[in-house]
Amino acid sequence: MKDHQWIPSRGQRLSAMVHLPDQGKVKDPVIVMCHGFTGDKIGMNQMNARLAAALESAGYAVIRFDFLGSGDSDGEFATDTIVAGWLTDTANVMQWVSEQPEFSSLPIVLYGHSLGGLIALCHKDEGARVAARIAFAPVVDAVENLRTSILGQDLWQKSFRGETIANFYGKAYSLRPQFVHDLAENRYDPLHDAAVLTTPLLVVHGTSDVAVPIEGSHILFERYNGPKEMKVLEIDHVAAGQLGPWIAAIIEWLDRTFPDRRMRAI
Repeated sequence: MKDHQWIPSRGQRLSAMVHLPDQGKVKDPVIVMCHGFTGDKIGMNQMNARLAAALESAGYAVIRFDFLGSGDSDGEFATDTIVAGWLTDTANVMQWVSEQPEFSSLPIVLYGHSLGGLIALCHKDEGARVAARIAFAPVVDAVENLRTSILGQDLWQKSFRGETIANFYGKAYSLRPQFVHDLAENRYDPLHDAAVLTTPLLVVHGTSDVAVPIEGSHILFERYNGPKEMKVLEIDHVAAGQLGPWIAAIIEWLDRTFPDRRMRAI
């Protein structure tokens, strides 16, 4: 069952789709999904929607949402897309989940794809709700990845000088300079956070990924101190044409990581 919700964040509203398993039962944990840069809660080739549907069928509740300025959420991509803001959005979604009676006592698995993977790894779990994390093709060096690959050197420099940039990585988006300024000033570092996180982690990356280098995931896996597993699949950055094996790898890991899931009536 799917149910749309509006979640307040940064003075606006996040569009969220909540998936509840059939028969009114929820197994723990609940999955919160963070999409990537220029993405949304549906995802390229419906990857996020199809993963959520499969998780729902497997008995997991799922919340997938659009960051402000993306998808159906309020805001504008050019002005509201900023990692600091995405971290705030994620914290507000986590707070919303904790306030829902059906989810209030459930542990959470935080999932992130690409730049959303950085968010999942850098999120400060002040409420100690995150029981595990899943990072699919995570960005672990945002400045390097955005400057050299996604935006390119010319657009990065224009943005850093204070110009609004547009039409990057084959997509017709505009972006205000606060996005690159935030990255340059705050130097978000998932690899540093990996050294202190202790909850289980699944890293998934494709050998055909040209958007985010797989080498970063190998370094992340090496540095992570908690229980960890890495799945290297023959897929690209969005698992195009290979959603089945990608989804199966994630669900199989969840089932093994949480073998004693309890059924909860809602």
